[in-house]
Amino acid sequence: MNSHLDLLLKRFDRAAFECEVEEELKFHIGMQAQAYERQGLTPEEAFAKAALRFGDFTQIKTQCIRIGKQSGVRTLAMRILFTVAFLLGVLIRISSWEFHLTRVGDLLIMIAVFGSLLLYAKRSGPTVFSAERKPFQLGLNKASDSLPLSFDDKGRTPFERVRADDR
Repeated sequence: MNSHLDLLLKRFDRAAFECEVEEELKFHIGMQAQAYERQGLTPEEAFAKAALRFGDFTQIKTQCIRIGKQSGVRTLAMRILFTVAFLLGVLIRISSWEFHLTRVGDLLIMIAVFGSLLLYAKRSGPTVFSAERKPFQLGLNKASDSLPLSFDDKGRTPFERVRADDR
């Protein structure tokens, strides 16, 4: 029980959360550096190339922390509210024989379901743009880097290739 409580409290500890995000990002840079080392680069060159490909570490870390905070106390309170509304709606629906009361139960259930969908949509929100109105880059589209397998020789994603073929 204490481990679950520790995990919950750790979620609200800003310093621990930022440290966890930083470790995760460094892990990904390290994994890419190892892949470059296997291709024959020295460890210093591999790390430099992996860091270049990753992009602005501070900006990406800030973005990840912001995304992580979206599931904060307010979202938890809304989840609890929608759960209570759903359970109350089901209880009214089951225990009531009168038509107008079952409609109230249906309405509570619908509010809870659509509210939960709203929270889901909010959590998976759109890409945040910088002040210059440009999306921040991970540095994957530079000519010096080998492109991921999903990109073609022109650097287009599968979606961009299909759109180009439709025109």
